[in-house]
Amino acid sequence: MKEKIIKNLKKTLMWFKEFLPLLIAILLLVSILKWFWFFDLISKYLSDNFLSVLLADLFGSISAWSTINSYIIAHQIWNFKDYFLVITVFLIAWITVWVIQIPAEMYFFWKRFALIRNFISFIFAIIGAYIIYFFYYL
Repeated sequence: MKEKIIKNLKKTLMWFKEFLPLLIAILLLVSILKWFWFFDLISKYLSDNFLSVLLADLFGSISAWSTINSYIIAHQIWNFKDYFLVITVFLIAWITVWVIQIPAEMYFFWKRFALIRNFISFIFAIIGAYIIYFFYYL
C-alpha cells in the first residue's frame, strides 16, 4: 500500500511539473487581458445588438487558444456585464467553433461533416447565447 501511494505521488508530481508552465502561461494571459483588443473594441464601439453578436461569434470562431482557458478568462471578463450577450456568444463560439482546425477535421472526418459541424456550432452559439441571456435576465 505504501509503495502504491509513493508511486501515485510521483506520478502526480510529474504531471504537475508538466502542467506548471501551462498554468503560468494561463495566468500571464489573464493578466494581460485588460489590454486585449477584442474587449477594448467591445467596450468602445459595440453594444448588445445583433451585429455585435455576429462579430463576437466570428471572432470567437477564429480564436485559436486552448478552450480550457475560456473558464479562467470568462471570470476575468465578467467586468463587462453590460455586454453579457456579446461575451457569451464569444465564449460559446470559442469553445465550439474551430475554424483553424477545419483542415484537420476534414482530414480525419469527412469534409462535409467538418463544414456542417462548424456551421451548426456557429449558429447555435448565437441561439445558445440568447437563451442564456434570456434566463440570466429572467
